[in-house]
Amino acid sequence: MAAPPVSENAIIASLFFAIGVGRTPGPESPELNEELRETVTKMLQDQGAAGGAPEALEAVRAGRDAVTRDPSLSLSAQRYQELRSQFLTAQTAAPGRGKNVWPVGTSTILKRASGSWSAALQKVGLAASSRARPSGFGTARFSHEQFRKALRDFTAQGAGAGFTTSYQSYVDWRKLQQQQGRTDLPSGASIRNTYGSWSAALEQEDTPPPGEASPNRS
Repeated sequence: MAAPPVSENAIIASLFFAIGVGRTPGPESPELNEELRETVTKMLQDQGAAGGAPEALEAVRAGRDAVTRDPSLSLSAQRYQELRSQFLTAQTAAPGRGKNVWPVGTSTILKRASGSWSAALQKVGLAASSRARPSGFGTARFSHEQFRKALRDFTAQGAGAGFTTSYQSYVDWRKLQQQQGRTDLPSGASIRNTYGSWSAALEQEDTPPPGEASPNRS
């Protein structure tokens, strides 16, 4: 039996959880709203991990508080997946068939955000920003528009220079651009982490000119 669609609250709570791992809510921290609390508790119960609810809810609350205090915090898709895996591994029970798993998987989060990891972060008050500072959570140094411009320039200029649209081609093209003085191009790894995968980045941002065939995304 197919699992029902994952709720928006489950996704928000999952992202707050990852930000909050290793943090502790302050003494003045307000309680989570009822919908977030019930969503996390019910999903963990359904997957046989009710014992992990207190730890999870504390992390969700700590993450919410951290984002409220400092929206420049960010989180890479890779780091999110690492924290999710660590939490699930610590749970002794496995979810049954037809059950959604919490914290929600990166693929589900990306699908609900049209393939953009940055858009997913923005839903919980985080944004890729040139003002973002290091936090241990994969903070982005470039704005969302800079990511988009880098991809547009690469697909438009790279083809004329003989590059394909593969990940390695971007790495090589960026190196050449840097040698010519450009400093506004995020690394290939940053793009991949922000969008969740290289193909997702191209699907989200690469729009060839009218009448031109879509490039090979090898």
